[in-house]
Amino acid sequence: MELTEEKIKDVRKQLRSGVPQGEIKNELMAEGFTEADIEKVFTPHRPDMRSWYLIFTIVFFLIGAYTLITGGSFLFLVFSAAMFSVYYLEKERIKKSSS
Repeated sequence: MELTEEKIKDVRKQLRSGVPQGEIKNELMAEGFTEADIEKVFTPHRPDMRSWYLIFTIVFFLIGAYTLITGGSFLFLVFSAAMFSVYYLEKERIKKSSS
């Protein structure tokens, strides 16, 4: 048995109204839906944090450059490089998941 768009909309409406996810899953299994079909409805949402990673990369770089020029350490430059690597990995993950 395949989940229809109407059934998916109904399940999401139930979730918004506060029905527990486990209860909905049990109800769908009792109706004869497979575990794979049920998991399609309950896919977790991962927010896109790339812009925040890039903003903090720039902020850490500016703080690090200022600190380095004024005779301090280069710790914020290391933070900036780490944030850029996180940004790059997130960018690659999103590109891979959209393919």
